[in-house]
Amino acid sequence: MVLPEFTTLAEARDAIRDLAEEVEKLSNELAWFKRQMFGSKTEHYIPEDDTPSLFPEEEEEAPIEKAPQKVSEHERRVRQPNALSEIPSDLPREERIIDVPEEKRQGMTLIGYEESERIAYRTGLYVIHFKRAKYADPSDALRGVVTAPAPGDVFDSVSGRTRYDISFVAKVAADKVENAIPLERQARMFSSDGLPVAPSTLEDLYKRTADALLPLYERMVDRIMQCDILHADETFIKLMVKGAKKCKQAYLWCRLTGVGPPMIAFHFSPSRSRDVAKSLLGDYSGTIIRDSYAAYEKLDCEVACCWAHARRRFLQAVENGYGKAEPLLKIIQELYQIERVAKERAEKKGTETALFQERKNARRQSQKLVQEFFAQCRVLKESERPSSPVAQAVSYALNIEEELKKFLKDSRLNIDNNPAERLNRGIAIIRKNCLFAGSEAGGQRLAILLCKSQGAEPSILRFLFIFFVRPSFLPYETKKLHLQFLAVLFQNL
Repeated sequence: MVLPEFTTLAEARDAIRDLAEEVEKLSNELAWFKRQMFGSKTEHYIPEDDTPSLFPEEEEEAPIEKAPQKVSEHERRVRQPNALSEIPSDLPREERIIDVPEEKRQGMTLIGYEESERIAYRTGLYVIHFKRAKYADPSDALRGVVTAPAPGDVFDSVSGRTRYDISFVAKVAADKVENAIPLERQARMFSSDGLPVAPSTLEDLYKRTADALLPLYERMVDRIMQCDILHADETFIKLMVKGAKKCKQAYLWCRLTGVGPPMIAFHFSPSRSRDVAKSLLGDYSGTIIRDSYAAYEKLDCEVACCWAHARRRFLQAVENGYGKAEPLLKIIQELYQIERVAKERAEKKGTETALFQERKNARRQSQKLVQEFFAQCRVLKESERPSSPVAQAVSYALNIEEELKKFLKDSRLNIDNNPAERLNRGIAIIRKNCLFAGSEAGGQRLAILLCKSQGAEPSILRFLFIFFVRPSFLPYETKKLHLQFLAVLFQNL
């Protein structure tokens, strides 16, 4: 290595300072890559796109762990709310009587039963055999033959004139989108069950399902844009381009209501540009909770930024050995603890209004912490080198200070954008199993079928699957009632 020659002491000092900053930068990069290779799974992040990034924006919510509940001799974690405590009463029941062998009950009288229940699963292919009545008048041949109409439903365009019932169509589409099972794999699964069906047939059913649900999707988008508060986010998905050697990067944009009935709508676009954000949110007049992505900056609406994104930068600094960031990280953790306690108190009352009131009371304490946070940020900005992870985290927070403070002024606002970012996890599974969207039209069909309404848990497809596939052993007339219910949903949404 050839060392440069310096004519003055000042030049030598400048060179030493530059080298020290370069060493520090390379050390941070090395530490980050070591965590990706050898750290715990929660620290791993390997970007799937073609854009290199040293510290990428991870599509995950802030890892806030449940506070342990202290008991007499040890610590026990609070039971998760989704744990099964009792078997749901609305599930279909099948009664099976287990009798005592005849030789053992001779001369005895039945006095009752010992009852218990276990969860079972019954779904699979079956055939509905329709018999349409035909009538004729023997005395008047000119009247001809009168035949009962063919069975139809809300999705006549999908199943009314084919050999596939709506329950089959719903399963195909739900497995494709909700369970991330490619159509080719589904075709092999049906074949193993004794039903040879071509992947192209399944693809046609999938496409026509999305087309049939388009009016519902458009209605949902209109309702979402009327909400006072929205969460917005985007995540990538591969797009196959004809004639190209590799897939193109495309994006699914998400809009989620922040108050009122949870409703979620996705939009597919081959671009992540500002023009797309403008077309989706340009007419919106409420408040958007989002990250600091530049595409959202020119929107003519109120903006609140996500504290989870700020937290990640301070966490990275601490993990790289910069202890000066730890007090700021603890303040953010205290803010999340205050939000958690307010939510737990509101859950006992069970109303959204109670949540807003609890937040309003709790955020008086949060306001003092936020003021302390930004005061410490300004001190660190003056003392730290601009290239250090601490200075970068501090600069990020100070640049969006007013947006980060916005949640203090409106108790309806979440402290972060995690409700939208959680949705990207399911898309990541689709991305892994199905690899890419075959076309822009295919990407938009995926966006339509991913949208969710009324509870935010079941998507449109999951709704169809629950109502048409789970009760597959019920009579057709019973399922017909479900179809009528869906028709009402179309009209009233």
